[in-house]
Amino acid sequence: MKTPSRDLWKLIQSMTISEKGYFMKFARRHIKDKDNNYIKLFTVINQQADEYDENQIKDKFKREKFIRQLTSAKNYLYNMILKSLVSYNDDKTTDSVLSNLKTQYTILFRKTLFEQAEVILNRAKKIASDADRFSKLADILQDQRNFDYRKIGEQGFEKYIDDSIAAQLEILNKQKNIAEYNALYLKLSSLFKKIGIARNRNDIRLFEKIIKHPLMKNESLALSVSAKNLFYIINYLYYYCTSDIQKAFEFSIKRLELIESNQGKISGGIKEYLYSLSDAIAMSYNLKRFDLCISYLRKQREISDKNDVSSAVPNHLEMYCKSYSFELNIFIISGFFKEGLNVVDEVVHWLKKYNERINKSEELKVIYTIAYLYFGAGDLSRSLVWLNKILNDNSDYRQDYKAFARILNLIIHYELENYDLLEYELRSAKRFLIKKDKLYPYEDVILATFRKLPAIAEKKEKLFHLGLLKDQIGKIIKDSNDYMAIEYFDIISWIDSKLLSKNFSEIIKSHSKIKLSDLKPD
Repeated sequence: MKTPSRDLWKLIQSMTISEKGYFMKFARRHIKDKDNNYIKLFTVINQQADEYDENQIKDKFKREKFIRQLTSAKNYLYNMILKSLVSYNDDKTTDSVLSNLKTQYTILFRKTLFEQAEVILNRAKKIASDADRFSKLADILQDQRNFDYRKIGEQGFEKYIDDSIAAQLEILNKQKNIAEYNALYLKLSSLFKKIGIARNRNDIRLFEKIIKHPLMKNESLALSVSAKNLFYIINYLYYYCTSDIQKAFEFSIKRLELIESNQGKISGGIKEYLYSLSDAIAMSYNLKRFDLCISYLRKQREISDKNDVSSAVPNHLEMYCKSYSFELNIFIISGFFKEGLNVVDEVVHWLKKYNERINKSEELKVIYTIAYLYFGAGDLSRSLVWLNKILNDNSDYRQDYKAFARILNLIIHYELENYDLLEYELRSAKRFLIKKDKLYPYEDVILATFRKLPAIAEKKEKLFHLGLLKDQIGKIIKDSNDYMAIEYFDIISWIDSKLLSKNFSEIIKSHSKIKLSDLKPD
């Protein structure tokens, strides 16, 4: 249950090591309590890594006076932490640096310290120009007019004014250029949300109408780094929507390289960098460039770890979680289950660290993927442990994974010859599938087959029924074009492993043709 105490605990646990160190210094400066009970309280809560425990706090500070007003102390500490975080993040971005410089030269100008004020103004102008902060640069040039009047009559004044006007017009032109590209991006995004991936010629014509805009003829028409970024995003999205994955991949890489070589010049900073990596991850995955995909997703996590992205990228945990899903799934589709388990400890540690802060939908997907990996590696008991986390989840999220978790659960109990339990699990699975409207022909034939198998003694007859199930599933998939079912769990390969007396992983590897070297990032 959500409580103010847990909010305080979660806030402290979310802080980076450097933020915590800054808070300790901040608290010593701003809290005059000589014993600084707030630092003591912060330290104890920080040490409660797994769960908030108020009884431990009360026992620890039972002789301290402030414990009588613990609720007030916690509220004060919570607000003090927020203040320290605001102070910590101040002056960290180009925009905040420019805002501070503006305040400085305004104060100096009012004090008639004009030369000092102009030095600060010129410093701000250079920073804004180097970082392509055109709106800030326009404001700075506006402020510069205060100094222009003081230069009247000086030698070269006319050229100075001409240069100043040219600079202002260039900035306005670049701002207009960015605004036009942004409008094209928004129109394309709106169309994508309405249509999704183009399915017919009429859909394609709607996307083409946007991409044929004169500004999209070539990237030289994009007059700044920010405009080029939008140019690449628009092309990426267009080719993705029209199913040209190779072209979409090429533009995602162009965007990524642009951002890497111009960090600080694109509004959004780290956020844009992480989003560009997400696009590169998705496209390299779709093109089966798994070495690149793993390289990009690990880079994405590395950047997230090195930078405090919680405020800059609100959905960074979801992005991080998705990267694990991609990586683990690559090992699954390639059949290298045991190799994939080398990543699982890291994933489990991360899931534990960000418990209750992760998007539930993505969390369930990762949990299912871990269960699948253990199954493929032959560790059925560990697979069941992770499956049960899904089976016992009462949320409304990811009914698709919950449905296939029940299918995989049946297969594991069949493999373990838990036939008495299998009968119960069959009834439970059918109730769930009916209740959630997930009992399609695909699931129905699987349940029907597993209802028969425990009563069959002869191995040959069991294999006959499994072969029959394979044929039925193949026909259902062909008739309904529902190939996604195999993406959740490759039951065809599992049946083949039984029919051919081979390991499940061997069958997957024979289908995928992916080498382990293909999974090693560059």
